[in-house]
Amino acid sequence: MSYPNEIKGKRTVGINPVYLAKLNERQKTFLLTAVGRKFFQEYICRHGNHTYNVSNTGGGKTQRNYWLVDWFKHTENVVWISTGKSDEILPLLFMGCKVRIIIPKGSDFKIIGSEYLDNQPEIIEVETPGEAWWNVWGPGWDENRNQTYNKITIFEFRNTLSPDLRSDWMAELFTELAEWSREGTMPKIFPCAIFIDESQWVLAGTRITTDKHRAKTSEIITENALEIRSIGGRLIFSAQDFKNVTPASRENMLNGILGRGSTVSTEENKAWARACGDWRNGITDTSTFKPQYARFVFDDGRFYPNNPWKFPMFPLLEEDKEKLYKMEVKYGRKYYGKSEEKADEEECFPELGRFSAMAIPPEKTEAPGYSRFTQVITDE
Repeated sequence: MSYPNEIKGKRTVGINPVYLAKLNERQKTFLLTAVGRKFFQEYICRHGNHTYNVSNTGGGKTQRNYWLVDWFKHTENVVWISTGKSDEILPLLFMGCKVRIIIPKGSDFKIIGSEYLDNQPEIIEVETPGEAWWNVWGPGWDENRNQTYNKITIFEFRNTLSPDLRSDWMAELFTELAEWSREGTMPKIFPCAIFIDESQWVLAGTRITTDKHRAKTSEIITENALEIRSIGGRLIFSAQDFKNVTPASRENMLNGILGRGSTVSTEENKAWARACGDWRNGITDTSTFKPQYARFVFDDGRFYPNNPWKFPMFPLLEEDKEKLYKMEVKYGRKYYGKSEEKADEEECFPELGRFSAMAIPPEKTEAPGYSRFTQVITDE
């Protein structure tokens, strides 16, 4: 049901009725509150506000990201960079959106139980990181020529790439995002929200890793964060601790969601430090927060509410939860940056080591007129 500027008799001034009609009842009720209107006007409508979602293991970070997706799916493109853990992407398939999953060419990826889905996800293989951006869902148009989104693109790179390629892929992915946007050659994916759950695997600070490749990736993403924001790209990082990503990355985070286990000192961020505890009772940490509860910090430093919000569990519908329990994500062969032909050759002669270059491919031995003698003469 559509409520033109009114929800159950209460005014919602300034909110497009077309947008309201797309929301569920929980979201509509939230927009009736003062905090809900502030959240809509100062966060949802401000494309590009980077966000840091922090809590310890089991604190509900991923669920809070799903909650954000449930809002953003109506107003901007959603890109989810998968960590490949615990079937993390499955709840995204129950958002009522079209879903496209991007994997490196030659890698193996499968969703067991996808027949339970009303809308089957589209799986696309790419050969380069840059090619992934050209396969992100773009906005559409409804019958009244209103721009629509309602699409989710998932990058499945962590478990489909060999370990030595992951950092290089992520570095190139964000370098090209910034460069192509600056040059005006980027595909039309903006405004967009880019989620990186457990972001330390991409943005690890020195307290997490000393690996030079991962550190370089962190630098590249941090350097481009402001440029991505200026063109309507919203980065949403999640981590188990406030210090798990680089200080420069944290400085770009205008908004925060602080759950159980998130601790921020006043030296690091005075506003966020206040949001971490019950300041009225002198508590300066979030150890008393329940797993599903957290506080939202606005870019003006204010946080709401005094009592932490309880975030919903996704999927929202019980019938979808039952379907999800029957599903599973399966990973197989990884992409190693070689063509299938080259990979097959290496599999044929693994025991030759440095002499493998002298091996004769089977197709040459079968060619008419071929002989080992003529091959030697030709090479000389």
